[in-house]
Amino acid sequence: MTTTVRRDLTVGGMRRSYLAVGSARPHPHLPLLVVLHGRGITARQEVARTGFLTYAEQGAANIVYPMGFADSWNAGHGCCGGAAKAGVNDTAFVTEVVLDASRHFESDPARVYLVGYSNGGRLAFDDVCQHPTTFTAFATYGAAPLATCTNSNAPPVPVLIGVGTNDSVVHSTNPRRTATQAVESVAAQWRVRDFCTAAATTTHVGPLTLTKWIGCRDGSAVETALYSGITHNWPTAGPTSAPYTTEVSSQAAAATVMWDFLTQYRRG
Repeated sequence: MTTTVRRDLTVGGMRRSYLAVGSARPHPHLPLLVVLHGRGITARQEVARTGFLTYAEQGAANIVYPMGFADSWNAGHGCCGGAAKAGVNDTAFVTEVVLDASRHFESDPARVYLVGYSNGGRLAFDDVCQHPTTFTAFATYGAAPLATCTNSNAPPVPVLIGVGTNDSVVHSTNPRRTATQAVESVAAQWRVRDFCTAAATTTHVGPLTLTKWIGCRDGSAVETALYSGITHNWPTAGPTSAPYTTEVSSQAAAATVMWDFLTQYRRG
């Protein structure tokens, strides 16, 4: 069982909110997982569809779901929707959410993880590039950054980049590229940023192909998760009526794959 609390913050003179979801029996010093919804999807819908809720129910993590302005995020470079038009500072908002939620849950500061889907994934790339010490590791699905992160002096941040091979949204900034090419390009950029030197290893789980580069600076890693034949929909385990989802096996579900990747890492 879990408890859900809506918490309000004022960031840049604007009132913002997020959902804080934790076990009904509080456990201090758990990891904190931040999940950024996609454009046009509410935080409550993201709670229902992504599959991360089970980790809060098991007492394995505390999870927060920030609420985007007009169900969108200002990921910079003109993206996306009402948040971009209003010019809201979403990277500052997400940082404040982490600070507030860490106090609220008494979470482990060495295990702060970030997940972003679509528009939320673009914000995740932007946020980690601007604030590389805020998150221990992060994962995205259906997203590519709108600019290369060129801060070579920043500490490395492990990243898992997921996409469906039939996704027509992730590469919208360059329609000539396939979704696979878009993600491979991002992975190459991040391997340079994290100083990865080892060769890749590849594993297959149903429609999922996982390719991982280790041997990166300070124990970091870069991983891609390619879902053959899947579109922009979130890969979830079991039957679901939630919007924008595709059913896959529990081993290949995005929540499982991301959780297994993220929780390998602990800052310091």
